[in-house]
Amino acid sequence: MLRLLGEVAASVDGVPVDLGHPRQRCVLAALVVERGRVVSTDRLAERVWGAAVPLRGRETVHSYISRLRRAVSAVPGVSLVRRSGGYALIADATPLPVDLYVFQDLCARAGADSDDARVVSTLTEALALWHGPALTGLTGDWADAERDRLERARLAAQLDLAETRLRLGEGTELVAGLAALAVGHPYDERIAGLYMTALHRAGRTADALHHYREVHARLSEDLGIDPTAALTDTHRRLLGRDREARPPASAGRTPARRNCLPRDLPDFTGRAAELARLVTSTGDRATVYSVDGMAGVGKTAFAVHAGHLLADRFPDGVVFVDLQGHSAGKMPLTADEALDVLLGQLGLAATGDAKAQWRAKTAALRLLVVFDNAVDETQVAALLPAGPGLVIVTSRARLPDLAGARPISLAVLPEEEATAFFARLVGTDRAAAEPEAVARIVRLCAGLPLALRLSGARLAHRTAWPIAYLSAQLADARRRLPKLFADREVALAFRMSHEHLPPEDQQLFYALGRHPGADADTAVLAAMTGTPVGRADDALQRLVDVHLAEEAVPGRYRQHDLLRQYARGLSDDPRMTGKMLDHYLAAVTDAAASFEAGGPEAAAAHAWLLAERGNLLAATRCAAAEGYGTHAWQLAISFWHFLERDLGGDPIELLEQSLAAAQETAEGGEGLLSTLLALAHWSAGHTSRAFDLLTASAKQPENTESHAHTLALLGLMHLQRGDHEPAARHAQAAADELAGLARLSPLGIDARIITCWTRGVVRWLNGDYEPALAFLRTAYAGCDELGRFSPNDHVLTALARCLIALGDGEEALGHLRQARDLRQRIGDREGEAEALVLIGTAHRVAGRAHDALEPQRAAVTMLDDDVRLQAYARIELGRTQLALGHGTEAVEQFTIVVRGEHLHERAQAHAELARTGDDPSAARDHERAAADIAAQLDLDRPKSLPHLRPAGW
Repeated sequence: MLRLLGEVAASVDGVPVDLGHPRQRCVLAALVVERGRVVSTDRLAERVWGAAVPLRGRETVHSYISRLRRAVSAVPGVSLVRRSGGYALIADATPLPVDLYVFQDLCARAGADSDDARVVSTLTEALALWHGPALTGLTGDWADAERDRLERARLAAQLDLAETRLRLGEGTELVAGLAALAVGHPYDERIAGLYMTALHRAGRTADALHHYREVHARLSEDLGIDPTAALTDTHRRLLGRDREARPPASAGRTPARRNCLPRDLPDFTGRAAELARLVTSTGDRATVYSVDGMAGVGKTAFAVHAGHLLADRFPDGVVFVDLQGHSAGKMPLTADEALDVLLGQLGLAATGDAKAQWRAKTAALRLLVVFDNAVDETQVAALLPAGPGLVIVTSRARLPDLAGARPISLAVLPEEEATAFFARLVGTDRAAAEPEAVARIVRLCAGLPLALRLSGARLAHRTAWPIAYLSAQLADARRRLPKLFADREVALAFRMSHEHLPPEDQQLFYALGRHPGADADTAVLAAMTGTPVGRADDALQRLVDVHLAEEAVPGRYRQHDLLRQYARGLSDDPRMTGKMLDHYLAAVTDAAASFEAGGPEAAAAHAWLLAERGNLLAATRCAAAEGYGTHAWQLAISFWHFLERDLGGDPIELLEQSLAAAQETAEGGEGLLSTLLALAHWSAGHTSRAFDLLTASAKQPENTESHAHTLALLGLMHLQRGDHEPAARHAQAAADELAGLARLSPLGIDARIITCWTRGVVRWLNGDYEPALAFLRTAYAGCDELGRFSPNDHVLTALARCLIALGDGEEALGHLRQARDLRQRIGDREGEAEALVLIGTAHRVAGRAHDALEPQRAAVTMLDDDVRLQAYARIELGRTQLALGHGTEAVEQFTIVVRGEHLHERAQAHAELARTGDDPSAARDHERAAADIAAQLDLDRPKSLPHLRPAGW
């Protein structure tokens, strides 16, 4: 359990976990309070040090994170992960392993519960999690502000608990606690009202009245204000000696005179946060909430449940009217028709001007009014009551122009809540017996409450059916959604939304359904429908407003899974797929060309490729699966320059499909796709499979750029394995083939760079530095000719290593700074650390050992303990410390390495310790250990580099 509600601490089965010093614990707290959201390194540093972040603050934060990751990994269900832009703490176990999260969830549950006895139990459980002031032990502006925020949440829970206990008739038991709160918060009128009520219940009405006079005087003299109506009302009732005095009127619950709501659903599940927002608004004078969401998401069920939950807080009643905005076979109600219903529920007949009659009648009433299923703002605006109270409006469309309305958008149920809802429908025992089938139905229904309810109803009325039987039925029907429930509510609800669309919007709706990616930008959807981009964007915005599309990221659109299936079933233009593939093939070709050429448009092209990567993969799969073979292999080749940065995982299947399509069409591309597939396996760690693919491809009797590229990569793989002779042989063979070609494309230039790099590195590893330098300079010149971000970072670091070995630290520094910048841009954290190590070594070789410490220390903190590169970094840091006369620190670094698992680096560390120590006997032991490892490895120098990113080629 991680704890913030008291001292920042952690424990496993009661055994404390060491979280380090206060600043390190502050980093942990800063991540915990964000509850899974990413926090940037800069923001973490600001939260630890405030405005005075030290020069090496970012590096120090990385060091704290590394230690915290190991510490929190001991807590089940907690992980500290790196995300794009920073770090996040993930807590996904049940029960929740963070006291703050448990407290927050219990408070939300209590706020949405209408049973006072359960509320008392829930809040008591929540407050029991506190063990003193939050974040005890942390200092600084951020910690102080966060502590105040958490303490306010604690106080709110304490007051909610006291108020609920007062409603249950308690009094004497609460006096002491409320007295302490009144002293600590002398201007808080809610506390004052509760304390006065508790005193009165305890038979101390005189003390309660005295306390009111003190509060009144304090507010008047110190703040120049009078008490609120709620506190004044409590005082009035006490003057009347009402022995059953209630909590302040803003929170009291008196029986409602009328309740015209439909029946509440006994199996209503979830929506705790949204319900809590409504609960906290009941004390406001007049509040309007607009509840929007897609068809079937449960807007009506939510509004009805909220109405029943809050009904007793509105003494003049609850009224409800279905405005029939999206009701099959019905026209939306006019204002006069709706007013007839509303006035009838108040026991009145409409006479003359019904609108004026409604406003006059409601001016003095405190009502809860629910307008369900509204078409738009216009339909609702004329019906709003004139008096205080709460109005809830539900609509499939957002209502941004409804004056003063606070929006609540209902999403589909998260997996945990959807599972609990379904279990309540079919029976918890039955659901527990088939958890996998339940999980599958929840996924197939994609969390949509209406689909879950209909699925559960089927099972509830068919007790002989296993749940797995229905899950299989639903899986078979996924592409036939209009028939999924025999034309019942799900398809009907979607149809009612769809039929209101103009023709152009319907076409965009269909295009979203046919697009194979997770989302789509406006350009591709416009191309699929033949609509101008500007008009397409306007139509998509209208789809978003009526919840037939989502805009999760500006300019990118998606659909709920069931809605997507419905749209695909209605699409009447199969040519949309071909238009999509034509668009992507042209767009990716242009973007790859701009990226390769560099210049001002390269960054935008790279950003587009990054954003569209998933869609390009999905489109290529779609092309292979639906018979567009030419598109499939051409797309894969067109963006191979981009894909090579991240070939692991899902591209393997894609490249296999594309290769099969290329072989079937026999239009070309097989050789390059075979090479790309090998690279994909190599990057994913399937080195044996990659080696086999490259070996088989290399046996083809052809003299082409693609074949030379395969030979070059095979040589590179031999080099990574430490097999120098076959590495050099394959590199030479590739060079010979390339020499026979009149002109080289980017693929051929890439192959030439690899061959020169491989031959140069082999010679460097063998100590032949001058020939190595010549090969590496040729490779570097090829990188300039190719005009790409990669692989020149590998070439630059190899060139720098060679220059360092020859004593030229100054030229090496220039190459290394460029390599570090490139690796930062592509997110290669290990590669950046390697560059920092070598930057330090170059400074040391140039006679500036004092400039070497900072980059090498930063590199050590950036790397995980089990990475070979960290052992290498520690050796170089130790050598720098020796050069500065810091013998003790150097010995510490070498000692860490000799305890590790990387044999070559252990041998080097033993050799350094033999030269460093003052004890001749210990030195001889280290010499023997180094010799034993060298004999075991049969080498006196490394056979491969500590960092090589295969996808970089």
